Amino acid sequence: MIEYDKDIQKAIEKRKIPDKVFSQIHNCFLAIEKIGDLSIFDIKKIKGDYQYDYFRLRKGNYRAIFHMENKNIHVVALEHRSEVYKKWES
Repeated sequence: MIEYDKDIQKAIEKRKIPDKVFSQIHNCFLAIEKIGDLSIFDIKKIKGDYQYDYFRLRKGNYRAIFHMENKNIHVVALEHRSEVYKKWES
């Protein structure tokens, strides 16, 4: 199951995230969920000491930050690359 943070859902509703970008990223998560292999996309682990192992999915100028629990994907951030890393610097 793919879960998006409430802030991401609000940004999508307010059209702060382009529909095309969200669609591409969501399709990537669907493929990851089905195949279970992170190496099929441009995904890297985020360095730092966090509660979970967070990963970054890159799609164009947008980045999605997520972690996985069992087979569930929890997307905690989806923003333009100029904004997303400000919250994830260690």
